[in-house]
Amino acid sequence: MPNPMDVLPDLATRPMTVERSRWLGRGLMGVAALASVWWLRRLTRRPATSLLLAPVLLPLVAIGIWAGFTLNVLDWDEPADFDPEAPEA
Repeated sequence: MPNPMDVLPDLATRPMTVERSRWLGRGLMGVAALASVWWLRRLTRRPATSLLLAPVLLPLVAIGIWAGFTLNVLDWDEPADFDPEAPEA
């Protein structure tokens, strides 16, 4: 019986592509959105503990959405700030 954990080295060593970057970005934004929805729902039920979670959770949600958006819109094939004719220093 094969070990299901044998797939992890393949995931770690697989090269990053534009499509994989976009999938990771969308996933990261989705997790951040779900965390914020969870927090808002918790805010209506238990406001005291939700306010204690806010300084930790909300910055993580903001960073997750920012990083996910950045990964999603990143264009590696035709980057805007790369001049292929420029000599390398």
